[in-house]
Order: sequence, then C-alpha cells, then structure tokens
Amino acid sequence: MGRLLILGGTVIDPAANVYRRMNVIVERGTIAAILPLGARIAPEKGTDRVLDAAGTWVVPGFIDLHVHLRDPGPGDAETLASGTRAAAAGGFGTIVCMPNTNPILDTPAVMAELAGRIRKSKVRVLPAAAISPGLLGKRLTDFAALLESGAFCFSDDGVGTARLPLLKRALRQTKRSGRPLLLHCEDPALSRGGVLHGGPRARQLGLPGISASSEVEAVRRAISAAEEVCGPVHIQHVSCAASLELIRRAKRRKIPVTCEVTPHHLHLSVDHVVCRAAGDGPDPDLKMNPPLRSEADRRALLSGLADGTVDAIATDHAPHSAARKAQGFLRAPFGILGLETALPLTLQLVWSGVISLTRAIWLLTRGPATVLGLDAGTLRVGAPADITVVDPDRAYRLEARGLKSIAKNTPFLGWDLVGSAKWTLVAGRIAHSLNTPSR
Repeated sequence: MGRLLILGGTVIDPAANVYRRMNVIVERGTIAAILPLGARIAPEKGTDRVLDAAGTWVVPGFIDLHVHLRDPGPGDAETLASGTRAAAAGGFGTIVCMPNTNPILDTPAVMAELAGRIRKSKVRVLPAAAISPGLLGKRLTDFAALLESGAFCFSDDGVGTARLPLLKRALRQTKRSGRPLLLHCEDPALSRGGVLHGGPRARQLGLPGISASSEVEAVRRAISAAEEVCGPVHIQHVSCAASLELIRRAKRRKIPVTCEVTPHHLHLSVDHVVCRAAGDGPDPDLKMNPPLRSEADRRALLSGLADGTVDAIATDHAPHSAARKAQGFLRAPFGILGLETALPLTLQLVWSGVISLTRAIWLLTRGPATVLGLDAGTLRVGAPADITVVDPDRAYRLEARGLKSIAKNTPFLGWDLVGSAKWTLVAGRIAHSLNTPSR
C-alpha cells in the first residue's frame, strides 16, 4: 500500500482539540503525520495517491454502537456486505452489530461463522453476542466461549432483560472481561402488544400504546445493577425525558452508566405519526422500538446532547424488507434505516444551533469509542488511519435508489439533506468514495 495524502481539508478532532486546515499523511494503513498547510511534503515518486480535501472536513472515522445487519439471516433486508457498504457510505468505519439475528448470536459456533466472514468486510464490525440463549432472559450464555469465538461485547437488544438478578450476573461477567454491556431498556410487562407511544395520538389512531414507563423502569433497573456491581452499563436508544433524567442523576452520583440516542428520536416525535391519506393507516416506516415519543421528550433529548448527558449518537439501523413493512402499522416490524442518514441529520442539529460542530463530531467518534473502551475516535499519529472526509455543503434529496442498503424503510425519503461522507478510510484503505476522482 503506497502513501496517501489528504490535502487541504479542515482537520476536526475534538479529542485532540484540533480544528484547522492541515494535511494528513497516511502510510501503511496508519496516520504518519498531520502537518500545517505550508509544511513541505517530500514526494515519493510513483507511490503517492492524493485526495484533494479542499472545502471538506477531515475527521476521525465514525463509530456506530448500534447496527442490525440481519446477518445471519435470509438476506432479504440486509447482509454483511450490503450493511457494511451502507456504513461506509455513511462515514462509519466501525460498527457494532446486534445479536438478534436468525439464528441468534448466542453460541460459539454461530459467532465463529460470522467472525470468519467479518474479516472481509469493508468496515470494522464488532459483533455483540446475546446475553441469554435465545434472548429469553432465563440464563446467561457462555460469555467466555463467545468472546473466544469472536464476540466483542454483549447485548440484549430487541428484547431487554427483565430479571435484575440475571442482569447483575451478566454485568459481573462483562466487568471481569472488560467488555461493554449494551442494554435495551424495555419492561415487556408494560409494553407488550404496543406499537406506538401511549397517549392521545395512539388513542386517536386506535392503536395500542407503549408507555414511557416501560423504558423508565428498565433504565432504573439497569442503573441499580450498575450501582450494586460497580460495573459499567450502556443504555441503548434512550427515547424519553424521564429516562434521561435518571441517567443524568446517576452520572452525578458517579454510577458508571452511559447512553446513546438515535437521529430519528432527535428529529421526529409521535406527532409525525399520522394517516397517510383518507382511509389509509400511518406509515409503517415511522414504527420503531422504542417508539417516537412526545415533542417534550424529543426536546429533552436535544438538551441531553447539549449538556453532555448523552455519550453518543447511534443509528439503531434496522432494515426490513418492503413486504414485511407493507403489512400495515399494527403488524409491521419495528425499525428503520439509519447508517446513511445519521451524518446529515446530525449536521442539521449543528445548523440549527442545538450543538456545536465539535460536539457533533465527538458524539459520532470519541464518544462511542469511549463507551466501547477503544483507543479510537481521534486522529493520532501512529493510530490506524480510520478517517472520514466530510463534504459539508453537498445538498441532495434522499431517494431510495441512492441507498446502499437492500431495504429502503426510512421515513426520511424525500427529505432535503446537507452533508455527506466524501471518502471513508478504514486502516488507510478507501472503503467509500462519493464518485469523486483523486489525482
């Protein structure tokens, strides 16, 4: 691999407090130097590849804590190949894939098979193994064997763990191994059968509701486990103000808890769930779990981004086939795409003054890296060259034909967006290029 030069871009690295136009030199897959614009770069005849980054931002490669690749699975909604292409197109160099696949990632054999295929991926894929066999929450999986077979961390995503004793045992295991425990906070006794945030809109549409208390009680349980075991827990896709306040208070008490929010919960509320036309039901692409909450909840999440309570933005990328989503709001599965819209939707929060640009980059890079315990999310000389080059001015309308994912289930189709990944580098290799020639 020859030398690669990224020239003239504005380097933004919140972890290193860097925000200035500079040149980045990549050699043998690592960051060899970051130099002022006027510094001389000795040519290496015949080996240099140059990316003209003028007018762009050069930032650490994005890290997504929460992705559903649906692999292993039938392949009608997503595969390892298509999902990692979507990740690279969205600027993500590292993703964590969830265990609720078919079959579930709950045995060493299934994990080892996936881990073998991951080695050929366009981006870094860190698999999360299931906390319990079948994600049934009855007993623990073999954590040590799963780690040996390729698991990076553990999660109960898609279901949640209702039993506090089991949750504490899982936390003791992950604390011992130093690997993260990622929790889907939902109390099934309070949410069973629901499809939409409980309240006036659900009653108006005649749909069964999911109360905020379903999430809040599970968050309370997770914090209790973290406090008793003195081990870190990460709370996935926080959706309501009361949950966020519990996390905020826990952090003040130095309880080791972190959390993520999704772009869709930051931009949409239950008020967006309306019937598409007379006699037609609401759009199933607005059905996700946790559901879109109230406008007051959405604003509370924005405040949590700004005040530091939220540690990361994660997509909860959840592809589904068109046939499954076409079953109507009541029967359609939960979830929407997220990998290819996270960057422009996050930048909208910058343009509207909710958060600063450096805070936005932190939430996509160093924040998630810290949750995962990775020495990543920063542009450090000698580190692997995981770099995202962002075109902040690219304006486009989101269309299904432009998506890399097999599935197209996103409520943001037709939205006018600004900002995209121009190049995504993983260990110095270009995993994504926005059809822009290099010289």
